[in-house]
Amino acid sequence: MLYRIFTEDLKPKTIQEPASKYFDSFTINKAVGYWKGIKENSTILEFVLDGPHDAKITQLATEIKISLNQEAVLVQKIANNNWLV
Repeated sequence: MLYRIFTEDLKPKTIQEPASKYFDSFTINKAVGYWKGIKENSTILEFVLDGPHDAKITQLATEIKISLNQEAVLVQKIANNNWLV
């Protein structure tokens, strides 16, 4: 399963530290996004996980949302096939 959390890029440690508490492997991508017509620097966290981890992802997203005082963060759950080579 591929999970993504999208949030404004305000304080990198506020995103990285909680993510590393919940998961030992993830990717951080920097992006430019728009929220309600306003351009902002964004961060996308990606997690490729075996099986569903909805509760932990939601808990992490909520923690990030509160820490950054955000109105909302976007969470995506995408079914995929992946393997390590």
